[in-house]
Amino acid sequence: MKWAEAKEKVILDIFKNKTSGKYFIGLDDEDGETAFMITPLGAVKSLELHLFEHLETSDPESLLADELITEIQFEKYREYLATLLA
Repeated sequence: MKWAEAKEKVILDIFKNKTSGKYFIGLDDEDGETAFMITPLGAVKSLELHLFEHLETSDPESLLADELITEIQFEKYREYLATLLA
């Protein structure tokens, strides 16, 4: 499946940092204690889950419209998704 076919079905796993209030896109839960996430600046980092509040998953368009995620984050997520769909 190509990105054009998949984008209609994309649902993002969103986490809110308890300290900063910033939103991160979850990619992969490594071990139940940490997860790979995309930061608001577009970096992919392994972060401790206890630092975040897990929010309900949502579609990217509403998250971008509400300014909960950045364009940079979403672009990085699309790159990640493209590697899975290749």
